[in-house]
Amino acid sequence: MLLKTKRTCSVVFAALLATSLVGCQNSDNADSTSSKANLDDPAWKEAVTTPFGKYPETVAFSVGQMATNYTSLAGTPYAKDNATNNVWTRYFKDKLNVQNTTKFEANDGADYGQKVSMAIVSGEIPDVMVVPDYATLQQLYENDLIADLTDAYDKTAIDRIKEIYDSYGGRVLDSAKFDGKLMAIPTTEISHGPGILWLRKDWMDQLGLKEPKTMEDVENIVTQFIEKDPGKNGPGKTVGLVVDNENVAGISGGQYSLNNIFALYGAFPKQWIYDGSGKAVYGSVQPEMKPALAKLADMYKKGLIDRQFAVRTGDDRKALLTGGKSGSFLDNWWGSWTVADSLKLNKDAKWVSYVAPKSEDGSLTMFTGNPTSSYLVVRKGFEHPELAVKMISLQYDYQRYQEKDEATLKAFDDYSAHNVSGSPIIVNIDYYDAFYRNVDTMKQALETGDTSKLISNMDISNYNSYKKYVDSEKKGEAPDPNAWAGYTASITTASMVKDASIKEINPLFFGTTPSMSLKWPTLTKMELEMYLKIITGEQTPDAFDKFVDSWKKTGGDIITKEVNDALASK
Repeated sequence: MLLKTKRTCSVVFAALLATSLVGCQNSDNADSTSSKANLDDPAWKEAVTTPFGKYPETVAFSVGQMATNYTSLAGTPYAKDNATNNVWTRYFKDKLNVQNTTKFEANDGADYGQKVSMAIVSGEIPDVMVVPDYATLQQLYENDLIADLTDAYDKTAIDRIKEIYDSYGGRVLDSAKFDGKLMAIPTTEISHGPGILWLRKDWMDQLGLKEPKTMEDVENIVTQFIEKDPGKNGPGKTVGLVVDNENVAGISGGQYSLNNIFALYGAFPKQWIYDGSGKAVYGSVQPEMKPALAKLADMYKKGLIDRQFAVRTGDDRKALLTGGKSGSFLDNWWGSWTVADSLKLNKDAKWVSYVAPKSEDGSLTMFTGNPTSSYLVVRKGFEHPELAVKMISLQYDYQRYQEKDEATLKAFDDYSAHNVSGSPIIVNIDYYDAFYRNVDTMKQALETGDTSKLISNMDISNYNSYKKYVDSEKKGEAPDPNAWAGYTASITTASMVKDASIKEINPLFFGTTPSMSLKWPTLTKMELEMYLKIITGEQTPDAFDKFVDSWKKTGGDIITKEVNDALASK
């Protein structure tokens, strides 16, 4: 659903921008009151050329902000905090001597996207703002509205920030470059890792079943769950694999998605991938899809896939698992959070994760997600474009890894505990392999009690949570469900993924094209209907061929050409 929102927003932006940007190309920003740098002054020179150099005078900047609900802070020392005076803004003021004013504020998602669009169309662009997609970034660049951040990044991005971007192999920074110039600071989307099979291990132990590796192993386990009823649901009442009926496959990190099974056949639904001759093709209409669909239809016929999956709601799916009606689903490394409530409902329930099903060579192939989904830009003409980069370095390096003041860290923890952000620039920057990067160090700390090698403040916080689970296990106590879920996801499953043989397919295109605004909703609906009808047996796998033909004629061929043209123009 998130992808639909972003795609819709980008279409709206493109339409508005195309008709309105000409009138705001030369707009001035009356709210900008930034102090001018005197580079002959050593303090000013240090401020504009180093990551953490503090400005000698307060630099004010206007920003488009994502709304934060401060009401949850009532009754705390932060009860009077707001968008311009909170834990984060005070931190930025103290460390860098910068202060934000709010040009506009809106809820994340479509509301924020609309505010961004309106600001651009009106010519009232904040000094600093996050734009929600590549289409908007491209339009801003083509109309000369944003600052070149190449020099600012080179001089004021701390080394760790550069290392983080390097972990994506150039894919992220390159997406924000035009004519060799870095025109934005991209957010990052960490690897979701491969799909993970989650099974009821207590059921497996009852039935003497070994851990699964192949597709045949998976089918055998689910068959035994259904036929021998270790959950004591009654004959015919244990459900097979729980599957999402809106995202059957094709979403990176998709919950209840069948990506792993499609990958066994070399099929990568909904992804724009290479065809072997240098061209991008849409994975959902490639011939590898047909045998994968035939396999799923056979599994459904045998009851190995939930017979009612086509009509289940999200709550239904979760209830099947936590209520003990099903003991199998495909999710991701954080799938333990999906079934954490099982521990409250049944003290004997034991969910275990597996990298499965694997191919004959013992590997598992996954497609990677969009490495970036939004961009931090600076208005052209703003006196201090480096300010945005310095704030990123402070927020995603210094505060995470170097800040040692306990009172300061407690304030940030208090905000997190109340689910409040407060930062004027809400982006995310983290290593591609963040979820398993430090897992060995964390395991060692939990084994020895020595936390000296944990490198970030977040690691220390996580350590305390995981230790709570480990201690309860040693004492033979029932674990806290949240502590169990965190440990199982970030230690047990992350370790398994780190040590597994994982092959990655990197999709080529995540944006939109001109024809998508009219044609993509129809094509998407056709595709979903195809999955549901073939898997449930309403149509035979041969119906896939008719779907491909219709997809191409209904706009697929035109969009494919536009995608290839867009890739060629980069």
